[in-house]
Amino acid sequence: MPGELVPIGRRPKQVASFAGPGAPARFQAWREANAAALAAVPVEALRVEHAGFGGARTIRIRMDEDAIPDGLEGPDEAGAGDGLPPAA
Repeated sequence: MPGELVPIGRRPKQVASFAGPGAPARFQAWREANAAALAAVPVEALRVEHAGFGGARTIRIRMDEDAIPDGLEGPDEAGAGDGLPPAA
């Protein structure tokens, strides 16, 4: 089947996640607090995923591992890294 077993490289690392009511405002505050660090990230290395809507909205931010800048602060949100493997 086309596309199966095609190497796609490493999966981008999740660096932040915001869920539930107020997710967009908390994402914006995180973005503003990390503006200097995020300025160094190439656009093609950054992914912002939106899922759901209203109170069930989730926003996840992923970056290519080699593009994660020093000084990037993670959000203080419970469960932001649930399901992720331990950092190596």
